[in-house]
Amino acid sequence: MKDSREIERRALAVGKWSNLFMAFAGILTAWLSRSDAMLVDGLYSAVNFVSAIAAARIGARVGLPPTKSRPWGHDFDEVLYVTFRSLILIGILVFAAIVSGNKIWTFFTGGEVPELVFGPIVFYSVTIVLICLALAINYHRALRKTGKRSALLKTEARAALIDGALSVGAGAALLSLPFLEDTPLGPYVPIGDAVIVVVLILAIIWQPLSSFRATLADLAGVSAPGSTYAKVLRAARDLCRDKGYTLHRAAVPQAGRMHYAAIYLDPAKPVVAEEIDGFQSELSERLEQSLGPTRIEIIVTARSGLPSSPPLLPQKQ
Repeated sequence: MKDSREIERRALAVGKWSNLFMAFAGILTAWLSRSDAMLVDGLYSAVNFVSAIAAARIGARVGLPPTKSRPWGHDFDEVLYVTFRSLILIGILVFAAIVSGNKIWTFFTGGEVPELVFGPIVFYSVTIVLICLALAINYHRALRKTGKRSALLKTEARAALIDGALSVGAGAALLSLPFLEDTPLGPYVPIGDAVIVVVLILAIIWQPLSSFRATLADLAGVSAPGSTYAKVLRAARDLCRDKGYTLHRAAVPQAGRMHYAAIYLDPAKPVVAEEIDGFQSELSERLEQSLGPTRIEIIVTARSGLPSSPPLLPQKQ
């Protein structure tokens, strides 16, 4: 676990400073070229830089033992990080859409739209694409070394690829605008930059929306995917059979890379607490091999169905 955290920390550190450079480069290029598309690209990198700082701190805490103030550990910090990061990206894309929409409105209402300067865009696009490709490779290598269980690395690897694709798409589209001057689209070249931004937003908005939807499910305590639930149920059933216990059911929510498993069982015979602790430890070892980090709670009960909630207040007679 310690080695995995160190690998994750190093990968996030490289990403942090790379994104800071790309953020400054994007904003500077946007100012020099008067391009909204370059501004969106720079702001996207700025979000990645701030996110990398938060991700490094969260990654160091995920998996730590529970404390009095955090009885379930720090595992949900990872989910909160991905949730708010997705919301920030959605906000930036909405802002970019408003800016571009305003430029298009200005053009069609007879207002003046600044002319693009293409020189800085060429240099920026090539540089950023190479950096994003290197970052994505670095994140994927770190993700593989850590067992592909880090939601932080998965999110950052995806963000690096999207940032690179954003730079490629924006750069190629912007540099192609001068070739449209002598075509029927020539009159609309001044708003080509704004149209490109809108197209890029429509192409990438699904990523933060998808991440936001997935993390909301984790925060709501929705059951883990069927394949994950099946592994927990199979391991618990096999172990119960070995011990002579009766397995009633299992509840398996997930928080980022950490799984939670509540196992409801009936020993069907007198047992001491030490035996239940041993069952929990053995099940934890089995699930560690098949699922990864899993926090397990054993609930000894004779009820075979889902428990009903007791009334909050005494019923009137």
